[in-house]
Amino acid sequence: MSPSTLTSALYSVIENAALLVVVPLLAATLIGFGIGLFQAATQLQEQTLPQSMKMFVVSLILIVFGGSLSAPLFATTQSLFNTFYLYGGH
Repeated sequence: MSPSTLTSALYSVIENAALLVVVPLLAATLIGFGIGLFQAATQLQEQTLPQSMKMFVVSLILIVFGGSLSAPLFATTQSLFNTFYLYGGH
């Protein structure tokens, strides 16, 4: 197996893992910014409000969209395991 094929397979796994993480991370960032803006406008000094809301939103996103977000990563992993014998050094 050539190094370029292995590199391509690893790149595919990393790309799919990044796509799985981007949606919840973006949602948590936007929620944190919105709550921070609200706290600055109202001078509310509650420390746990942004963290609890971020945890709730990320959990909700993963529950609702977790299957569709993780499907490409599972498919790539399944493909790698099905062709694992090709990646030998001989």
